[in-house]
Amino acid sequence: MAESQVPYPYLPAQVDAIRASLSEPRFGAYLSKSGNDTGYALALYLYNARLAKAFLYPLHVVEVTLRNAIDGLLVGRYGQTWPHEAALRDGLLTDAGRATLDKAIGRAGAGASRGQIVAELTFDFWSHLLRPEYHALWRTALNIVFPHARPPVGRHEVQGLARSINRFRNRVAHHEPILDQNVGDLQAKIVELIALRCPETAAWTRHHTTIGQVLRTRPRNGRGHGELLSSKLAPDFVPTTLASSLEDVMRALDRGRPVAICLDDDGRPVAAFSALDITRYILADADRNAGLFAPAERTVADMLAEIDAPARTAVMQEDEPLALAVDTLRRPRVDILVGVGAGDGRPTGTIMRAHRRY
Repeated sequence: MAESQVPYPYLPAQVDAIRASLSEPRFGAYLSKSGNDTGYALALYLYNARLAKAFLYPLHVVEVTLRNAIDGLLVGRYGQTWPHEAALRDGLLTDAGRATLDKAIGRAGAGASRGQIVAELTFDFWSHLLRPEYHALWRTALNIVFPHARPPVGRHEVQGLARSINRFRNRVAHHEPILDQNVGDLQAKIVELIALRCPETAAWTRHHTTIGQVLRTRPRNGRGHGELLSSKLAPDFVPTTLASSLEDVMRALDRGRPVAICLDDDGRPVAAFSALDITRYILADADRNAGLFAPAERTVADMLAEIDAPARTAVMQEDEPLALAVDTLRRPRVDILVGVGAGDGRPTGTIMRAHRRY
């Protein structure tokens, strides 16, 4: 979810600038997937970025788990200074493995500790150590590093998991499209590899991942499937401005129009509020004024200066997936969701958490 809930305008000059920054070859991949629909291509680009972000957490856990597990094995076999030990460097590592280790030692700097060197080693190094060339190492060590591996899971199967995860990790790290990847399968492989080492850590990772939430927000181009927010918006609301008197707003609110939306000069939403918000403001204002309150003398601006209606209002484009709206309304502070037109950002309807089923 972006920090700003106001739809981005995507004026032609802005779109041209964004495309230039991203480069045509990179953006072209998304444009091709969108059928040359620029708006849809931009939505796919943002979705891809959000999906990659969601994978950072499980990728982090699997890399750290694998790294620490193999580091522990190497310490047990070659000692605390294993990166510098000839028995490991010349007796175990291939030329490629030794070259990767030396690069990490160089990045860590002179006098670096083992921990500092290990931190510089990439996932590729640890995945490399699972290759067939290291079969002798794993013949007696597989159950030490992966105590929950059971037949038929052996070095070959573990390497397959690590190889797939490493390739996907590199795509994420290099900001490449992952739209066409089988991300559900990759998520399962990440959790499976972690579980071979520690089922508790795997369960923790699965519990806190946000990948499923992001997958439900995949944008549609209007010809795809999936229910949109517009299908559940209540179209009747009371439009107001900052200068509107609370008396006028109170008279306009009723069962058919339980929500008022304060609009700026361009007709875009500033905040949404209900009769309950006005009541709370009236009671607080009356307490300050010996029980007196004059609604004709109080404006929407006066009320918004004292209540947190803007913070409890979420704004979404009406063509966004309904699933994203549901997730938004589950946020603790959101009471009212305002749907707006994709082109002009003006409100087209509302969903009120306490008064409408969605």
